[in-house]
Amino acid sequence: MDLSKLKLDVYDFLGIILPGLVAVAAGWVFLRGWDAFTRSMSDIKATSLTLLLVFAFGIGHLVQELADSAIQKVKGKRYFQRERGSFWNSKDSHRVKELIKKELGHELTDADDAYDFCLTKVRGHFEKRDIFMANSDLSRSFVAMSFLASLPAAKIAFWQNWPLTRSLEIAGIEIGLLAVVAALAWRRMVRYRELADRTVFRVYPAVACEHKSESLKH
Repeated sequence: MDLSKLKLDVYDFLGIILPGLVAVAAGWVFLRGWDAFTRSMSDIKATSLTLLLVFAFGIGHLVQELADSAIQKVKGKRYFQRERGSFWNSKDSHRVKELIKKELGHELTDADDAYDFCLTKVRGHFEKRDIFMANSDLSRSFVAMSFLASLPAAKIAFWQNWPLTRSLEIAGIEIGLLAVVAALAWRRMVRYRELADRTVFRVYPAVACEHKSESLKH
């Protein structure tokens, strides 16, 4: 299978394949153990790697859906849209509202409608949005995987031939590391989601003025 023929963008790699690889690795360690996992990775061939990436692409979708559902369950269904709502209800949105009203001939009162409108207008002028979204969703998957990784971590700590005290020490270190990963991933998830949403509104006035200037020239 030639992966060069597949049309994958930055989101596919960061938001789907990479989380899928982490999930596959965690499941591998849980089912076969750490030693078997490291031996398999050191001996992996090109064909096996290709199949692994394809499998990870499928698993990555499930990881993202799990992470999205879990966070919305805990934080609310509109948690990932809160930044656009926060901006739309702030003083900073007044200029954006005026420009939208001039272009459409009427006001938009819903933050989601306004966001979709602005996103349509700034598409091509804000290419980094895809990277911001990919980083946010990658971090979101790491939050979920930090909890799921407790299963293979427990196997590493307690299913090896170590004294109980040693197992408890290893488990404590693993819990600490997973907690740090979850906390840092959450911060990055929130920060990049904010950059992706708020910047759409901030870029729109510049794009609207550019289009207005071009219209006056013609």
